[in-house]
Amino acid sequence: MPSFLVFESEKVRYAIPAERVDSIFWMPELSPIMAAPPWFIGFVNWHGAVVHVMDLGLRFNNPPRSYQTTTNIILVSTPQMRFGLVADLVMGLVEVPTEEVIQRDMVIPSDFRSAYSDLVEGEIKQGDAIVLLLSLSKLLTVEVGLEIEDHSGSSEYHPVAIFAENHEQLFRERMHQLAMPIVDHQDESKVGFALVTIGSIRYAIEIAYITEFTHLKQCVALPCCPHYILGVINLRGDVLSVIDMTALLGIQNIADKQDIVVLQLREKRMALAVQKVDDLRYFDPHLISPIQNLEEHHVRCKSLLRIDEGVAGILDIETILSGSLLEIDEHV
Repeated sequence: MPSFLVFESEKVRYAIPAERVDSIFWMPELSPIMAAPPWFIGFVNWHGAVVHVMDLGLRFNNPPRSYQTTTNIILVSTPQMRFGLVADLVMGLVEVPTEEVIQRDMVIPSDFRSAYSDLVEGEIKQGDAIVLLLSLSKLLTVEVGLEIEDHSGSSEYHPVAIFAENHEQLFRERMHQLAMPIVDHQDESKVGFALVTIGSIRYAIEIAYITEFTHLKQCVALPCCPHYILGVINLRGDVLSVIDMTALLGIQNIADKQDIVVLQLREKRMALAVQKVDDLRYFDPHLISPIQNLEEHHVRCKSLLRIDEGVAGILDIETILSGSLLEIDEHV
């Protein structure tokens, strides 16, 4: 049964064959490309290899947009070249029986031709949603006579200028990390963490508990809940409770909560609302140390992670997602 990676770009869901995906990483600072189609927004040094990065929105002739700290790049390999695809949200792998993949001829009339019609091979149904199956080879090809006109208004494209404001340093740090030699992340001596900011304080969450990241959009408040339960969200049909980490940790809420970290602990699935998701990184175990002098904002942490020139508290997910913390109080 074929397997596909499903992702979103500008609120449109796409799918590509899973065997073509080499890696997924956060958007770094990109170097500009001076002689390339306008949908290639720049290139990055991926562990010694030059990778051109494509924005599907621009490929379909949408206007340029800004990129956030939670924007992903999906590294794809094709017979023509290896390149990156910009994704706002990576939704995961799905297995689809061959007979359930609706081929292009059933989606687009055979006599219809445009600069975009060949970019879609077909459709996949995912619940109530329709996912467009991309043709990776056609994404890299412009047929003579069907060239796409560039409406950006400029022959030069500068991706650095459309990164999220005030995060230039983070994008630059990611660029330097990606340029480093590949580290075997399957090495049992390495431990993976997501680094997040909660009320201007940095914390770490073990990757083993994380299923995905998303943006905090509509959250519905619930009665009879502890003050640190922000409410519930509907994540593709699953209703998840959202923990307000600033309230749980007793941190002054000085910034809006923008991102969601979805966690899985055995049969329990929850979401943590944080100010922002900074990065995913792997660390040597010797950088993890016990908490000796307990500070107030480390009360829900089980240990400390030495990172850069400071430390990040490693959140005790087992304690947060189990026990009585999440029980509803009917007397509230």
